[in-house]
Parts: sequence; C-alpha cells; structure tokens
Amino acid sequence: MEQQPRLPLWFLPANMALIAAAFFLGLLIGGRRLASIPEPQRSALDLVHATVLRSHVDSHDAGALIDDAIAGMVRGLDPYSLYVPPSKVQRYEEATTGHYEGIGAEFHVYGDAVVLWFPLPGGPAEAAGLQPGDRLIAVDGKALDTEQLRLEVNGMVRGAAGTEVRLRLQRGDGEREVTVRRGDVQRACVKWAQLLDAEAGLGYVHLTDFHPGSSKQLLAAIASLQQQKPLRGLVLDLRFDSGGSFDECIRIARAFIAKGTIVTQQRRDDAERHEARAEECTLPDLPLVVLVNQFSASASEVLAGALQDHGRAAIVGVRTHGKACVNTVYTWENLDFRLKLTTGRYRTPNGRDIERNFAAPGDGKATGGIPPDIEVEVNQAQREALRQTLANSEVPARWREQLAACATQYGFTVPSPPTPADDAQLAAALTALRARIAAPAANVPADK
Repeated sequence: MEQQPRLPLWFLPANMALIAAAFFLGLLIGGRRLASIPEPQRSALDLVHATVLRSHVDSHDAGALIDDAIAGMVRGLDPYSLYVPPSKVQRYEEATTGHYEGIGAEFHVYGDAVVLWFPLPGGPAEAAGLQPGDRLIAVDGKALDTEQLRLEVNGMVRGAAGTEVRLRLQRGDGEREVTVRRGDVQRACVKWAQLLDAEAGLGYVHLTDFHPGSSKQLLAAIASLQQQKPLRGLVLDLRFDSGGSFDECIRIARAFIAKGTIVTQQRRDDAERHEARAEECTLPDLPLVVLVNQFSASASEVLAGALQDHGRAAIVGVRTHGKACVNTVYTWENLDFRLKLTTGRYRTPNGRDIERNFAAPGDGKATGGIPPDIEVEVNQAQREALRQTLANSEVPARWREQLAACATQYGFTVPSPPTPADDAQLAAALTALRARIAAPAANVPADK
C-alpha cells in the first residue's frame, strides 16, 4: 500500500511547539506584530500543520493543533508559565479569581435526594429565599429522576449572569417553584474564623486563597472576632493556600507590618527592581503566628517571609513549597485566551530567594521555601484529614440550626473547624502565640 511521505518522529512535536507558538504570539503580543518568523521555520509551520491534518491516522481540529503547539512552547519555559486556550478560559478565571456565574448554592446528593446545604451569603439563592434542607425536585421543569441527573445538578443550575433558572423545591410537606436570577458569585477566601480561646482573646483565621477581595475578607473576619472579644493574638492559617493575587498579598502584609520592605521583585537580568513597602498599617501590634505547610506557595510565602523577616510573626508547621516566581497574566483585546508568563522573581525583605530550585552558594545544597521557626510534622493521614476539614466552609450563624436538623435527617456531619485537640500544628501555633503574648518585645517590627 502506498503511503504519504513521513517526517522524522522528532520533527512534529519540536517544530509545532516552537514554531506555531512563536508565530501565534509574535502576531499578538502587545496587540501588534513584534517580529517575523525566520525561515525555514515559517514554512515548516505551514507544512507540518497541513501534513498532520491531511495524513495523520486520526482526524484533528486545526485550531486545537495550534493550541497544543503554543501550550507546548509555554509549558517548556518553566513550571509556572501557562497558555490557556479559549475553551479553558472560564475555568481558569474561576480558579484564579474565585468568581463564577450561578446562583450561589451547592447541592449534595444523599441517595435519591438532592439537598441544599446552605445558600452563600449575599448570593442569588439566598435572595430568592432558599434555605438549608431544601430538597431540589426539578430544574427548569426537568425532574431529577435519575442518578446521572442528580450528580450533574450543580452544573445544571449554573449559567450566565442575568439569566434565570426555575427550581422546584420541597420544604417540609409542601412543594414550591422558585425562579432564581443568576449573578456573579464570589467564593469565600476565609473559610474559618473562630476564637481558639475566648477568655484569653486568641483568634484563628484560615485563608484559603489570595483571590481579589481576600484582604477585605480577612480584615472583616478579624474585625468580626474583635467584636466578639478584643483580640490579644491571632493564628493565621495559610496551610494549603497556593497563593493568588500579589496585590492582595501586599495589602494583607501592610495590615501587620508598620514600616520597611515587604518584598522585592527582580525582572530579567536584574535590570528592573521593584520594592513593595509598608504603609498605613492597621494592626501593627497584634501578636501573630502563621501556620504553613508544603502546600503553602507563592503569595503565602511572600506574606510568611515578610512577617518572619520583620520578626512580626512566628512561623509554625513545615517548610513551604518554594515558589519565588512573579507571574503576569496577559490578555489581548478581542482575543479570548490567556498567557500566564513568569516575568520576575521575588526576594523576602532580608533578600532570601525561596525558589525550590535555588542552590545555596558555596555548599550546592538545594534550598527553597520558608523554613518554620517551629517545625511540626504530621503524617499523610493527618494531613489529608486536615485538607478535608479546611476545604469546608464555616456555616453562617443564621443557618446552623437548620443545617444541623438537615444533617440529622440525611445522616451527614456538619463541617467544623480544626481544633488544637485534633490538629498538632494548630496546638503548637497556639502555644507559640501564648509565648509571644507573654514576651511582647518579640512582636516589635524591624526596619528592613
């Protein structure tokens, strides 16, 4: 059987990744053409693309091939750069901003029952009158009478902001139909806020992400605790917090650090250096302990490193992940894709490079991350149990009684925060916090 001429095996991936990406980005970066693609790469792009579409044993989408080529080039730059094709932009935006379009309610399946835990505060579902324990019967007239539909229900109630969805609900012995107008929903960045010791005024807040608005959420949570009992100390939990907005991180650091440098950014070849400095500090004297683990990364490490270098907080847990890269997300008008590109590296106020691939001068040993002042290891089972605990959200006070009744009916456990009794790292953090309160000189910020 006669075959089409074949190219060497290495030719396809190498050229598609390097050539197609360069061609595509060369046309688009900055909204203008930056440089021409040299020959023979320009011709190779057209030839390889056409040959794959014509002769590969499987059929392919022409646009998807180019997407894969661009992604291959960007992925090879470093572990953090990323090309996001149009088909994945919505999911990427939700993951990086905490915003999505829907009704602000999460349903759980128990047997053949689809039950609302609680509507998110301020969301469309709450405004429409949904309550914990409401059993969802149908969505837009479609009965949830199969297991597949019940499992897909959270996707079914989502949709573009401004559109409406009809929900048929059972509450008690009666049924009702409610029309909910979808809107923009912000996921909570503060999952837990509680008093660890109400009498002593010792608070605890878990920050899960540095999404836009996280600084306001964190400071609001601290203010709420202050209303319950004047705070004499705070444990800030950054475990499993993989980072997010650099600007939000700086705003949070400025709330605790009175003066000096918070972080330094270095651009290519150290040609550009930028310092973020403290200003308008609102909580300069509140004793702090910060909890971290190996999944605390990026903005979490910037914050922990700044607080540690200034002597502003004791760091408890295990060494953090070690991501010292500054990422910039590029967008272009009328083009629905994203390019996340590493454009710099940061240093802590004392000049530490915490990138995990960084080798210490002189000894060649790999270093990285923020080392804790007090190291507390936990085993894998304990860490996984903690991950699940912290992934849950605190139930708003107004819904706790109803959700408890719902839990009894359907046999689930209402989420609760970690406690020093079942969390060795939190117990150590609480001990360290008491020590800092007893020795206030340890909380005096340094001038960096």
